[in-house]
Amino acid sequence: MSKKADKGPEPASVSRDPIPVTLLSGFLGSGKTTLLRHVLTSDQHALRIAVIVNDMAALNIDASMIKRHVVSQTQERLIQMENGCICCTLRGDLLEELARLARAGMCDYILIESTGISEPMQVAETFTEEFAQAMIDAANEGLMQDQQDDERVLKEIAELGGLQKIVKLDTLITVVDAFNFFNNFSTTEFITDRWGKEGVDPEDERTVTDLMVDQIEFSNTIIINKANNVDKAARSRIRSIIQQLNPAAKVLEANYAKVDVQDIIGTKKFSFEKAATSMGWLQSLHELTKREINGQIKIGPKPETEEYGISSFVYRARRPFSPRRLYKLIHDKFVIMEGQIQDQEEDDNKDGMEVDGDDGDDSDDSPGSGEDDFSQSVKPEVVARNKKSNPIFSCLLRSKGFFWLATRPSLHGEWSQAGTMLTLQGGGPWFCVIDEAEWPPDGATRASIEADFQEPWGDRRQEIVFIGEKLDHAGLKREFDGCLLTDREMKKWEKIMKSSKDMEIVNDRLAQVFDDGFEDWPELVHDEDDQEGHEHAHPHPPGKTHRH
Repeated sequence: MSKKADKGPEPASVSRDPIPVTLLSGFLGSGKTTLLRHVLTSDQHALRIAVIVNDMAALNIDASMIKRHVVSQTQERLIQMENGCICCTLRGDLLEELARLARAGMCDYILIESTGISEPMQVAETFTEEFAQAMIDAANEGLMQDQQDDERVLKEIAELGGLQKIVKLDTLITVVDAFNFFNNFSTTEFITDRWGKEGVDPEDERTVTDLMVDQIEFSNTIIINKANNVDKAARSRIRSIIQQLNPAAKVLEANYAKVDVQDIIGTKKFSFEKAATSMGWLQSLHELTKREINGQIKIGPKPETEEYGISSFVYRARRPFSPRRLYKLIHDKFVIMEGQIQDQEEDDNKDGMEVDGDDGDDSDDSPGSGEDDFSQSVKPEVVARNKKSNPIFSCLLRSKGFFWLATRPSLHGEWSQAGTMLTLQGGGPWFCVIDEAEWPPDGATRASIEADFQEPWGDRRQEIVFIGEKLDHAGLKREFDGCLLTDREMKKWEKIMKSSKDMEIVNDRLAQVFDDGFEDWPELVHDEDDQEGHEHAHPHPPGKTHRH
C-alpha cells in the first residue's frame, strides 16, 4: 500500500455538506488502532471511510479487507503562527489531506487517529469557525512561519471557506486502558520520561497524568478498553472516576475495542462549546443542589456518582492564602510545576512600612522566618509515597480552580492537579482591579462576574474543586483553612492594601510582611489591538514549566 493514494483530478470546489469526522485519542497502547481495524472491517455500515493515521504499519490490515476505504498517513509537523496564537493543532500534512479528501469527494466519513500525546481540545479547536477565520486571516496576511507548502495549504482551505466548511467534527473519542488506569493516575512521570523515544519534543514538560485527564475531560465518548484485565470492582471505580471527571460523556466498556460502530461514527454528538463546559470540576462549581447531611439541609455539589465513593467538594474562602503556609502544605505531597517567568532581580531598596507599631511579627509568616521552606526539595518518589500515606490527600484524584495569594492582590493563581502532579501559575487579573469598560460586553457574563463580588475585596476568593474517592471534605477544608491569613494577619494585610493607590508600593510592602517563594507571575498586558481575535484559551502556560 502506498503512503498516499493517487490524487488524480480534483474538483475546483466543494459543493457538498462538510464530511463528518471522528477523532480518536488515547495513550499509546490503549487500543486506538485496534478500534480503527474494528470499524474498517465491520459490516455495520456501508460508508466509504477515509482513515488518517500517523503510523500506517501499525494498522496492519490486508488491503483486500478495506478495498472500499481510503488510508493515508500524515507526519507530525507543527503549524505555528508568527504571533504565537495558533499552536499545537492539526499538522500541515493532515490539513492538506483533509482538503484533498473533500475536493475529491472520495469518502463519506473520516476517521483520524491522533498521536498518543495529543490533547483533544487543541485538535478540536481547529474545527471551530473561530480558528478557521484566524487561519484565513493569517494566510491572507502572510503570517505563516512554516514552509511555503503549509501556507499554500492554508490558502487553499481559506478559499474553500475554512476547514469547518469542508469537514465537521462529529465524535471525539478517548480510549482508556483499564489495566494501566490507576497507575497512570498515581505516576510522577513526564511525557518525556515515558515516551522519550516516540518523537516527543524534549522540551515538552507535560505530565502523563495531566495528559490522561485532558483526554478524558474533553471527549464526548470514552471507551474503557481491556476491561477484562481488571475485576468488576476496579471497572466500577474506573467508570465512576471517568463520569465524575466528565459527567456528559458516554462511557463504554470493551475488550479488543469491540464496541457498536454506531457509537463511533455518525453520532452527531460532539459540540465544542459543550465539551469546553462539561468538565466535572466546572460542573461542580455551578451544579449545586440541596442535600441532607447529618440531619441538616445543606447546599452542595450534585453527587453524580457518590454511590461508588466518588465525589466532589468545592473549597471556597474569602481570605488570601499565606504563601508560605500553602507551600508548606503542598510541597511534600505533590510534584509542583510552575510557569516559567523571566527572572527578576531582587530589589534591596524596597519602601519600608511600619505595621501596627510592631517591632516584629508574632506569626510564622514574616520574611526570613521560613525561607528554607521554599527551598526544600522532595524527590518525586517520596512525594508519591507521602501523598499515598496521607489520610486527607491520598484519595484526591483531581482538583482545579483558582487561588488568591496574600502577596499578589491583583492576579489570581490557576490551580490544576491530577494525581500527584500539581501545576500552579499566574492567571489574569481579578475583575475588581479592571475597569468595567474592559469587562466582556455580554450581559449574562457581566451579571455572572458581578455575582462573584463581595465587599470589601471584590471577586478575590479561593475556589478550588476537589474530586476523589471517599474524600474527607472536612479534612480538606481544615487543611486549606489553615493556610488562610489569621485575623491578626488579615488586619495587617488590609492596612497595607489601603495604604497607597500605587500597587507597586503595596506589593513591596506586602512582600515585607508575608514570605513568598513561589515563582513570579507576569502582569498581563491589556492591549485591545494586540488581543483582537486572540480570545481563545491555551492550556499550556507561557514558556516551560519547572519541576520542584
